[in-house]
Amino acid sequence: MALAAARQRMLDKIVKQSCRMMSSSKSPARPRAPRSPASAPSAAVAERRSGGTVSYIVKDVEEAIRSGRLVLGQRLVEADLARELRVSRGSLREALNRLATAGLVEIVPNRGAVVRRLTRKEVADRYQIRAQLEGLAASLAAQRLHEADHRERLLSVAPPDAAQISSVEEYRRENYRLHEMIADLSGNPQLAALIRQLWLPAHMVELRGSLDATFHRDSAEDHRRIVDAILSQDAAAAEAAMQAHLEARCRVILSLPSRVFGE
Repeated sequence: MALAAARQRMLDKIVKQSCRMMSSSKSPARPRAPRSPASAPSAAVAERRSGGTVSYIVKDVEEAIRSGRLVLGQRLVEADLARELRVSRGSLREALNRLATAGLVEIVPNRGAVVRRLTRKEVADRYQIRAQLEGLAASLAAQRLHEADHRERLLSVAPPDAAQISSVEEYRRENYRLHEMIADLSGNPQLAALIRQLWLPAHMVELRGSLDATFHRDSAEDHRRIVDAILSQDAAAAEAAMQAHLEARCRVILSLPSRVFGE
């Protein structure tokens, strides 16, 4: 009985504490003065706070290279970038060093950082790795197509008919969406991360408009064969189609004029 009484006293104490907490939470909060528009942090500032200034700069420059806002060989003027991104020169230099380590920019004596051009050998090496990794991802995606909503997710990024592609930019968007989805549907996050690391440098040679619409239409047809193989859950065919697609891309890119490459 003593034990039961002790338990009851403890229960009564917990109930009283809960009641006090609920009562205090119901009291009206003191109104706060509205933040003036000038003092409200911008989206860019909020992102820097959440992800770190250096990471924010790296992400911005990567996207600028991907979109073509920064072209191959372009000099990155520290003063201009620091002013545009509203960051310190120290953080900017650290970010540029990270980008240099990743092979996206090059630190040139007496010039500073420039957007780096890949050599033919580097492009060939990267596509060789991509063919193996993305071939594996396509095979795994086919094997896992029965899981959850995998089929619907793949269909959501299925490429349009080649004739429906109206611009190079549209092709580029569709291309990224499809390759990213297949990497995710592999069910192997580490594999997907490795694949993504290779995308941006491999696409740097395409940002100067050196590839015509025929190249993109042919690639779209390759995409259709890859998707059809995955939807059929034919792992071997999906892997072979992805590898053939990337090997064909590589051959065309390597045939471009020397001005496209860092040679």
